[in-house]
Amino acid sequence: MLRLLAAVGWADGEFAGDEAEAIERLIAAAELDPSERETARTWLTAPVELGEIDIEGLSENQRLATYQAAVRIALIDGHVPDAEREFLDRVRDVLGLDPERALEIEAEMPRHD
Repeated sequence: MLRLLAAVGWADGEFAGDEAEAIERLIAAAELDPSERETARTWLTAPVELGEIDIEGLSENQRLATYQAAVRIALIDGHVPDAEREFLDRVRDVLGLDPERALEIEAEMPRHD
């Protein structure tokens, strides 16, 4: 999930400070060994591609929670540029979520614009 969220942060070609800080907090809170934590932090310094992410084994609830977190990361800087919008659509598809359910999740997210 952390790798996918990093990919969302890189979707528009730049990793905004707020996005990086949010993912860094998630990395710090995650149950990772030091090596895994170090690997996760590399995702904040170089773009991550969606195709590199393995979502096999995620339950429906985990997929929904992952999409919700992706939307939060995309909205963290107050706007969703076209590149991030397109990327969220790809994330939705990779996670196998119904487009209507994805829109419901997006509508539930607080906006800061």
